Amino acid sequence: MEKLTPRQRQILDLVRNFTADHGYAPTVRELCSLAGVSSPDTVQYHLDNLRQKGMLEEARGRSRAAQIAAEERVALIPILGKVPAGPTSGAYAETMGHVPAVVDRGGAAGLFALKIKGDSMESTLWDGDTVVVRWQETASSGDVVVVRYEEEEATVKRLKVKPAGLVLVPDNPRYEPFDLGEGRIAGKVISLIRKL
Repeated sequence: MEKLTPRQRQILDLVRNFTADHGYAPTVRELCSLAGVSSPDTVQYHLDNLRQKGMLEEARGRSRAAQIAAEERVALIPILGKVPAGPTSGAYAETMGHVPAVVDRGGAAGLFALKIKGDSMESTLWDGDTVVVRWQETASSGDVVVVRYEEEEATVKRLKVKPAGLVLVPDNPRYEPFDLGEGRIAGKVISLIRKL
């Protein structure tokens, strides 16, 4: 798949989220409003590029609307609860419903979603955001990860690999980084769902 520009990624995400929320694809004018762009020509330019890259196709039954290309698959990912982006306590394991997410060839197996609570990851993740996470026990430096401590304790932080060990770093500068300690990586955040 060809690399997308930040604006193309934004437009694609807006099409995906609008479709998931409303059950039909957005028009160019609706995308202008959502993207904060005044010119329909600008949005149309990005839509045309996304169509050329195979990411979008014309929406059937709606004039001047775009929908996600058929080769992309959307699956319902279970929301397993809330996880703090703050102090490491109070993660909830009850199912809180499902969110739609685009999945690759591997499908939805091994994916779960969590609601963010707290402000330690602000600038990246905000209180109330939903993140889609892939179950995995390892991650690279710079990845945003879910770390579990004891049965009811977990947190979401950015992982830094240092010579002395693994460090969890909040994106909000008001909070201090801390060592992974007894925690275990439970998964890597792979996408973000935010209500506008």
